[in-house]
Amino acid sequence: MQAELSAQKFSVISIFDKLHVPTTKASDAIDSLHKQIQQADYEAQQERQKHGASDASKASSDDMLLLNVGGYELSVKRQRLTQGGGVEGILLATLFGGSWDGRFIIVNDKDKKERMFVDMDSAAFKVIHKAILDAETLRSATVRTANTQASISHLLEDARRRNFTGLHDYWIEKMLSPIDSAIAGTTSIVTEPTMRLTGAPEDLNGFIEAVGSFVKAFAAEKVRLEAELAAAKRRGENLNNEIKAVTPFLRPLNGNEWIRSVEVCGEKVATTQSTIDEMSDKLRNRFDMWSRPVEDVQADHISRMVDHYRRKRLGASATDMAAVLKMANPTEQHAFDTNAFMYGLTDESPKASKAHQTSGGLGQQPTDVFKLLPSGVRYKIVQPGSEPRPTRDQRVKCDYIEWRDGLAGRDRIAEARGYECRVSECSEWGQEMFTDMRVGEVWRFILPARLGSTGKERYIEYKLASIL
Repeated sequence: MQAELSAQKFSVISIFDKLHVPTTKASDAIDSLHKQIQQADYEAQQERQKHGASDASKASSDDMLLLNVGGYELSVKRQRLTQGGGVEGILLATLFGGSWDGRFIIVNDKDKKERMFVDMDSAAFKVIHKAILDAETLRSATVRTANTQASISHLLEDARRRNFTGLHDYWIEKMLSPIDSAIAGTTSIVTEPTMRLTGAPEDLNGFIEAVGSFVKAFAAEKVRLEAELAAAKRRGENLNNEIKAVTPFLRPLNGNEWIRSVEVCGEKVATTQSTIDEMSDKLRNRFDMWSRPVEDVQADHISRMVDHYRRKRLGASATDMAAVLKMANPTEQHAFDTNAFMYGLTDESPKASKAHQTSGGLGQQPTDVFKLLPSGVRYKIVQPGSEPRPTRDQRVKCDYIEWRDGLAGRDRIAEARGYECRVSECSEWGQEMFTDMRVGEVWRFILPARLGSTGKERYIEYKLASIL
């Protein structure tokens, strides 16, 4: 009887029965990873279909794209917007890479050719396009003599040196911003498991070797699939980033987006109805109601006013919106400010405005280095920063000081370190401040009495410590 029990205990069926549970668990773990990868890829594909993305692999780099950029018409090879040093992976390349061709707003030119409309400042687009062409020219000229590739990265470098206050720096920063996070680059390290059994009978050598091989193969496959799953999730995150970045330039999923234009001194200035809706009544009416051309105002002036509101529609900061209103010299600034008043960008005539007399114009800094937020708060930057600016839906951490007797005075009435808040929950002037500040900057303010609770001017200093 005992011999029979022993025989049953070591029968093939009994051994397989004991191995069934752990091997099934291992198999299920691998199967689960496969299913998670498939689900992540499926969800990404569904998201692409939902937003009308097409297969970019069907697009050719030699495709000739017919564009209308803010009223400026041009024809350009796809590769001249998607390839080259500093071009791959940025918003510009993503927009014209082929995935979103079917979502562009289409307008007909005078020859009834269909053109993809891009609601962007045409002068800024020309700067970026010119840099791409120059880089390609230099690359072609040096390819036989140097193992280097010309790049458009100097546009961003120059903009950073200007602290992104130049005329086109807003568009350079936006269009040259990278869309994708790195998917590759993190190599998973496989620690190979070992099995050591001291004094095991020789009869088990084959069994131990087979089990050891299985354990090693399982460990390696699990690490590989976990890395593949992480890559699939990252692709999904990148797709969401891409959709968020390109959507403001595409036709709505439901309904349509009308394009409005006006002819100014023989040049077309065009934008979307969504941008028109942001405008002052006088400028909006010029697009919506009056069809006659503009002959007595510079096309550049109208383009700047339109771009001011275009940036507003895209959520630009007050500084970015003001940059397009700065002219090169006082004479040009006075002429621009006069037209800006005529079209309702300001409620006060340049001749009557003391602010214009001291600051030199809508977009220029006052002589006492104080600037003016749209809410009327005066501020100056006492410590610059170079890190990103927060958006309205982000939380920030800041340091705060308030004085009773003037900026950096002796009568300190309030102070807070590490204060946290969500930008959208701040007052109007607080939202203007935070969306304009870069991390690390220190600003000092003079808050008008009408905006405070005390009925008196307030003197405040903020430091933006971090974005949470």
